[in-house]
Amino acid sequence: MSSAIRGFIPRSLLRLVLVAFTLVLLPLILLVIQNGRSLERVILSAQAGIESSVVDTRRATDLNDLALEMERAIRRYAVLESPEIRESYLRLLERYRIELEQLLTSIDGADLGISLQHQLIYLVDLAQASADEIRERVVIFNAFSSATLALDKLTRAQIDERIQEERDHVIVVRHQLWWLSGALGGASLLLALLFTYLIIRPVRQLEKRILNLGAGVEPETKPIRGPAELVELGDKLQWLHLRLRELEAQKLQFLRHLSHELKTPLASLREGADLLLEQVTGPLTLEQNEICELLVHNSFRLQELIEQLLDYNRIQQVQVYKEDVDIVPLVEQSLEAHKLTIENKSLQVNLALIDECPLADGHRLKLVLDNLISNAVNYADPGGVLQIISHRREPQAEYVLTVANTGQPIPEADKERIFEPFVQGNQVRKGVLKGSGIGLSIAREAALSMGGCLILDTDITELVCFELSLPNHNIKGNTDE
Repeated sequence: MSSAIRGFIPRSLLRLVLVAFTLVLLPLILLVIQNGRSLERVILSAQAGIESSVVDTRRATDLNDLALEMERAIRRYAVLESPEIRESYLRLLERYRIELEQLLTSIDGADLGISLQHQLIYLVDLAQASADEIRERVVIFNAFSSATLALDKLTRAQIDERIQEERDHVIVVRHQLWWLSGALGGASLLLALLFTYLIIRPVRQLEKRILNLGAGVEPETKPIRGPAELVELGDKLQWLHLRLRELEAQKLQFLRHLSHELKTPLASLREGADLLLEQVTGPLTLEQNEICELLVHNSFRLQELIEQLLDYNRIQQVQVYKEDVDIVPLVEQSLEAHKLTIENKSLQVNLALIDECPLADGHRLKLVLDNLISNAVNYADPGGVLQIISHRREPQAEYVLTVANTGQPIPEADKERIFEPFVQGNQVRKGVLKGSGIGLSIAREAALSMGGCLILDTDITELVCFELSLPNHNIKGNTDE
């Protein structure tokens, strides 16, 4: 966009909208005014043409009637020689002359009009002749009537030509109005598109930055060009991004410090509880033994929470190392860690893994599996099913692992919230230990960092199923031999 156009654009969004409406409506207003004037001119021209045609037609008809009355009057005068009849003839002759002059001003009579004017002179002289001379010369009325009739036909022909000219003029005006309507309508459309672009472009830029902000992607640093309000909003979004990044860094630092600070007293607590439980300081009563077991169990719980905090912090910072990872031993290790819970809840474990190796980071994949299996074991119904299945998905050739369990379905409102940090669903965890709400968040972050994806599979309604997809790499072993 040139500097001249940018200088023309108002800096205020309100002014830009007002200018846009004004400029878009201006061609339409001009179109209405021009169309009104053109139609008014056509109407006036047609009205004048109709009035002129009616008057000329009436005059041509009157001339025919006057020519007949003049002939009758002069013939009666030749017989009766009455002065009154002669005066009536002269009055008819004068009326004819006036009507003829008025008609010739409207039409092009050419030689016919001149001939009739010359014949009027002979007709005036005829009124001064004697009766015998009138009877001899009255035959000139034959030529006069024929000329008058020819003038009538000429008048009607020229009236038809004028009507056709008016029709052609209306057609020309109509074409002009169509062209003008198209031009001004196109101008309004172009102006509307221009101002729409000027308003939508910064809005799209803001929308993109908001989406990047929500996705944690680094937004563009290029300033937004547009109305001052949108530019200011873009600056506020940039400030918000910097502020959120500072808060994220502070959060990670806090979690790192908190985790390390908690591990020191936890180690002392674990060591003391183990010594008491081992009865190093002396034998314990049954109640004291139960209290020591409670201390040990809660110390394990606290250690698990601290390790989850460390894992969450590590996922955000540690570099990803991708390699072919044998997933079978990782799954077996996770199942072994939850062996007691599985046995206590009498869960049926269905394991079906293909002989392929996903391309992943071993440590992060272990975190994902531990969290998914722990989640499935603790939320499964007693006597239910724990199902771990993997397959190859075409055409991307992805390695897909599903971890499913029988249990209470996850509500629709919680299907995305459960992946947010420190957010737990409405289901009741059935394990001994309560969750912290960051297990699934850690699992999804780890899956995304490895180029994979972790979702809640809603196609399977009879089980609560989580699907992990990872890039596939090599087939393990020689299964075809």
